[in-house]
Amino acid sequence: MAMKQENWRDIIADRLRERNKTETSRYADIIHYNNRLFDTAVKLRQENLDLKIDKKIRDSAGAVGTGVAGTGFNADVAAITNAQIQALEKKVLAQQEELTELHKRKGEHSQMVINLNQKLGELQRLLGEKERALAEQTALCVALKDELEEMKTSHVTIKDESLASQLRANTAEDKLRMVQDENQKLLNLLMEYKSRDAEIMNKENDKFLKEKKARIESELERAIRDIPGPSTLGPDLDRFDFDGLPEGVEFKFDAHDGEVNAVRWSPIERIVATGGADRKVKLWDVGKGVCEQRGVLVGSNQGINSVEFDTTGSMILAASNDSASRMWSVVDHRLRKSNI
Repeated sequence: MAMKQENWRDIIADRLRERNKTETSRYADIIHYNNRLFDTAVKLRQENLDLKIDKKIRDSAGAVGTGVAGTGFNADVAAITNAQIQALEKKVLAQQEELTELHKRKGEHSQMVINLNQKLGELQRLLGEKERALAEQTALCVALKDELEEMKTSHVTIKDESLASQLRANTAEDKLRMVQDENQKLLNLLMEYKSRDAEIMNKENDKFLKEKKARIESELERAIRDIPGPSTLGPDLDRFDFDGLPEGVEFKFDAHDGEVNAVRWSPIERIVATGGADRKVKLWDVGKGVCEQRGVLVGSNQGINSVEFDTTGSMILAASNDSASRMWSVVDHRLRKSNI
């Protein structure tokens, strides 16, 4: 860009010098010959005036020489001739003064012409600088206009892309909302089915337990008939242990968003750790007769398969479907180590 601007300056300066040279050389001879002609005309006028004065003097002297000598008429003629000569001399002096004044004016005019030529050169130099500056500003203006057009085009493109992205985002949000609504409906339906299955399973378990309890009671009654009384057994009766089945559900809660794959009791506290398909390990406090969540351990990339406490109950280890095992702290719920 700088090289192009420098070429423009050189071209404009060369054109200005060529123009000055052409305009000056075209009229230089005319001005020179005009000055010579003016000087020649002034010189010829002076010579003509001198010749006229000389002729009049000679004519007057000849007339006096041919006239009657010693008469009063000759004296008058001589006086008139002298007066005419003096008048002519005064006129010559006046013409010479006028000629001097003209030469003086010519010198002043020549000096004025020189000054004007110098001023013209200075103005032409300033004009060249202005033209160069104008060329630079014009080039800069053109470049800025091109850049502005590019920015306008880019702005329009970005605006169109933004509108298209906004439309795609709105469409994606609508689809996401629909999928979330459908997912929520499916989850609600799944929970309803699970509740029904749990109720059916509980009813079957209750029925099975009642039947088994009745059968055990009948067997116990038959066995009691065959067992001697307590007086024959003595104090050893308290050492007997009896096997039995759970009679009911102590706690029932939704531990995870999906399947529950692992459950483990803490060795030192009434805390239960559960792992599920939602990639989380949750800690539950069951010591107060209710099930309260104590924390959520995150960091797994797949569903949890198994969980295990250490002997102190301060660390918990879990294995997941991503072929990795991870260890968390029970106190601050932070992931301590991950092995793949």
